[in-house]
Amino acid sequence: MQLVINTYGAYHRKSGNCFLVKRDEKSSEIAAGKVNSITITTAAYVTTDAIKLAVDNNIDPKLPTI
Repeated sequence: MQLVINTYGAYHRKSGNCFLVKRDEKSSEIAAGKVNSITITTAAYVTTDAIKLAVDNNIDPKLPTI
């Protein structure tokens, strides 16, 4: 599964062995084992714990280039 974060101001963090993506009142929790790559296409908050979880699970993060 490809996790795409394309909502301005979304918050991406670790929750146990899952990624938690929140925006306003909505949230989604995805098991790290189901994710192959993470793509962030806009300004979003990403915690270092979420980055470490991705690295520990060999998940390829794709960030926008400047």
